Amino acid sequence: MEEASPWLLFAFSVLVIIALGLFAILSTRRLERIPTTRRQGLVELIVESLRNFAVGIIGPKGEKYTPFIGTLFIYILAMNLLGLVPGFKAPTSGLSITVSLAVVVFIVYNAAGILETGFIPYLKHLAGEPLWLAPLMLPIHLIGGLARPLSLSIRLFGNIFGEETILVILAGMTYVIIPYVVAIPTQFPIVLFDVFIAFVQALVFSMLSAIYISVAVAGHEAH
Repeated sequence: MEEASPWLLFAFSVLVIIALGLFAILSTRRLERIPTTRRQGLVELIVESLRNFAVGIIGPKGEKYTPFIGTLFIYILAMNLLGLVPGFKAPTSGLSITVSLAVVVFIVYNAAGILETGFIPYLKHLAGEPLWLAPLMLPIHLIGGLARPLSLSIRLFGNIFGEETILVILAGMTYVIIPYVVAIPTQFPIVLFDVFIAFVQALVFSMLSAIYISVAVAGHEAH
């Protein structure tokens, strides 16, 4: 099984964005101070869970990063699950999408570090000590900082691409005629497992992204 066209995966990722956007608009219409509907109760439960998740990892400063961490988790989860829909592919089964996510995480956690600690202190942190080694240490720290989210992107790509490959192979064995009457859905057990994997991979990517932000905003003391 070959990796799909980057443009096709991009189109599917845009489709996920549109679907999530419509869901957000429809689920936040006519909000009440005290929720009386299951829809609002579910939305508030999701938001509160994501807030607790971000604050639990980053600390008190994590509340301001909840929108980013929460969006990252829901977006990746939705893209992972899209691959289980017949006729669609998970955008995260392509390196073009997962590496793009890694670059976004790299930019965000470095920007967070600069905003929280200041540009000069953050630059000194990256330069290391003693300062005369800065020409060597600064590129190493930058490359190492980019390598962390990139390793996440490769892990995400490998897991989702692998599970889709297995699903396609099993789907090809779906209709086993016994004798020419009974169709056996051999891929069904793996579909249930793939739902679990989709959740775990979104959780791991979001959790480690939150850890990177936590280290960045803590500054030099975090190390």
